[in-house]
Amino acid sequence: MKLDLYRPVKYRDRENVIVYVGTRPVKNPWISIEATRILRARGHNVRLVVVGSSLGLLKAEGVEYRYATPEKVIELICRAKALILPSSYEAFPYVPAESMACGTPVVVSNATPEEEVIDGFNGIRVNSFDPRDYANALERLLLDEELWLRLSRNGLEFVKQFDYIEIAKKYVSIIREVL
Repeated sequence: MKLDLYRPVKYRDRENVIVYVGTRPVKNPWISIEATRILRARGHNVRLVVVGSSLGLLKAEGVEYRYATPEKVIELICRAKALILPSSYEAFPYVPAESMACGTPVVVSNATPEEEVIDGFNGIRVNSFDPRDYANALERLLLDEELWLRLSRNGLEFVKQFDYIEIAKKYVSIIREVL
């Protein structure tokens, strides 16, 4: 990752937006949409911005679909309050790392590897596919600024290990050991 491309925004300057990237069925977009509907029913003035096609997905109040360049996606994530990723399967998803580089806390399913998102440290892991559980996790972030700031700080620090310069240094070190 080229961390200098990411421009975190201060908590108070962020939009009441939750970002969801990708609309393939394995990503469970319906969970994000329903979790947002639940939050809005509870009185939270949040919007879900879905990056990807709306084809076959519900049109709902507070849900916006966008196509965006990678640069615009980064900008969107850096201005959001949270990223949601309720996938059924993930190898090592890039978008939570991007979110951390933006200082944006993540709410993910247990399909995201624990090596990337550590529950309560740099994100919140949800052990179900129930939209209410995702709404509850997002609500905690929206109501608890201290939690939000801690996850944001830890995510920013955690993601430094993925900086391309740091990775290159590790490769050089390994090559030197072998030679």
